[in-house]
Amino acid sequence: MTFSDETLLAYLEGTLDEAQSRAIEAAVEEDAELERRLMALDPFVPVIQEVFETLPAEEPKIDLPDPVEQATGGGVLRLFAVAASVGVAAVALTFWATRPADLGWAQQAAIYQSLYVPETIASLDSSEASLNKQFEMAEAELGRSLNRETLESLPGLELKRAQVLSFKGKPLIQVVFADEQGQPFAFCIIRQGPDAPPAEIKQAVLSGLATATWAQDGYGYMLLGSSPQTDLQSELDVLTSTFAG
Repeated sequence: MTFSDETLLAYLEGTLDEAQSRAIEAAVEEDAELERRLMALDPFVPVIQEVFETLPAEEPKIDLPDPVEQATGGGVLRLFAVAASVGVAAVALTFWATRPADLGWAQQAAIYQSLYVPETIASLDSSEASLNKQFEMAEAELGRSLNRETLESLPGLELKRAQVLSFKGKPLIQVVFADEQGQPFAFCIIRQGPDAPPAEIKQAVLSGLATATWAQDGYGYMLLGSSPQTDLQSELDVLTSTFAG
């Protein structure tokens, strides 16, 4: 059985019905590739793994209180279940209790993008028909043009996918590229609303990726490179001009 990214995300969030959830859990036990995809979609995996890597050689003993399962929503438990598949369930629970209170959309997008590897995008369906459908859906959700011709002409980048995501009920579009070495590259746009304040361009390294963020006319924008050293300036010049106003 094949599961879309949207279905797997809904599973992680705990919004699938019980039958679909059990089908995914059964499939993961037999399908290593599906497990890898599920891990790649879990935004908390990099933090969990980072914490796990800093643990001493002798694994600590952690007693989980009985009320946790009863008081925790399905989505949280499913995140723990995925973490458990790589032996970090106890660390995941510790992180969940102490994680930052409220990550912004750009931080979440960077965490998600940091899980991408060349193999992630090499298998994407980037046919003309598929891209047409993806961009039509993305632009409808976003409420504005994505200027596809400009995105396709960015030097050194191959357009791979436009994906509809969401952050706190606001449509978030992730446009994925492959650079000349096949490394993942991305451009994200979120509809923030007409009252959202503008923001000047800010470059930073988030989740191990060079990023540039800015906001204008009710939309937030983010460009993400493939490493902390990625030079974003040439793409940034084109995009800030194209998406002005």
